[in-house]
Amino acid sequence: MKQMNIVLKDVWKSYDQRKDILKGINMDIEANDMVLIKGRSGSGKTTLLNLIGCIDTPSKGTIFLNGYNTGELSNKELANIRLHKIGIVFQAHNLINDLTVFENVLLPMKIAKWHDGDWKVRELLKTFDLYEYSSKYPNELSGGERQRVAVARALANSPNVLLADEPTASLDIDNCDIVMEAFKKANKEFGATVIIASHDPAVESYMDKKYYLKKGVLGGGE
Repeated sequence: MKQMNIVLKDVWKSYDQRKDILKGINMDIEANDMVLIKGRSGSGKTTLLNLIGCIDTPSKGTIFLNGYNTGELSNKELANIRLHKIGIVFQAHNLINDLTVFENVLLPMKIAKWHDGDWKVRELLKTFDLYEYSSKYPNELSGGERQRVAVARALANSPNVLLADEPTASLDIDNCDIVMEAFKKANKEFGATVIIASHDPAVESYMDKKYYLKKGVLGGGE
């Protein structure tokens, strides 16, 4: 897995010329970091993740991925980054209920036109203690199990960066710890840079670097 350095320089974001959601964001995220972006609901955390994940573009400022200015990349190049370089774990896991656990984890590889990805799915499911659930459907799993499947799916295409938006919001403390251990394993064993946006205090102890987002202004980074 090739590592990725992420740099944001004076990044601003507003929508429809309304008030600024993000204001002059500066970040330097090194490969293999475990990074927390902390802030209340509405502080701009999701918007910031969308910018880092090349889902959205800044109104002003520059984002560099391994030295490449994302503002100078074509739509095709950005789509390729999203498919191959960045994995995303959503708050609501976004698993497809009509697919089994195995099929959900395999899906990103099918989209990327991987051939014979079954072995990779088996290895991921074993790594995250999910192999026994391979033939089950998402609605047959607990909340913590579904989130672990989402982490495994996000790692299917061996991304450099794993982004997660409030991944523990609907979980009790025990399942929160299980899911955070899954992110830690993704970082240590798979070499992924992990960036989590959360206001859950239980997440903090797992993270190497912490930023604080308040009304669109970023602080911290220690």
